Amino acid sequence: MGLIFDIIILLFVVISVLLIYSLLMISVETKTFEIGVMRMVGLSKYGIIIMILLQGLMFVLPAIITGFVLSFPTLGLIYDRLLTKDLGVPNDPVPSSTSII
Repeated sequence: MGLIFDIIILLFVVISVLLIYSLLMISVETKTFEIGVMRMVGLSKYGIIIMILLQGLMFVLPAIITGFVLSFPTLGLIYDRLLTKDLGVPNDPVPSSTSII
């Protein structure tokens, strides 16, 4: 069962990386003229790289925050449905402080 979840997680990671890459490539290809004008005005290659990285951060940061916000209720539902008190597994999806330390 753990192997299946690992494969699914790996699949989601690969799909998300490809999606972010394609979004960045589409954005760069559509802004080729604008980037050329910025280079003519005096923007360095380093500035363009920083601009593209910041744009990537603007794609990724909301997704990470949304994922964390939605993961706790989803994990709570999964724990309630799959793990019962009969199995002796606590129904709290949030890790305890002893597991963090």
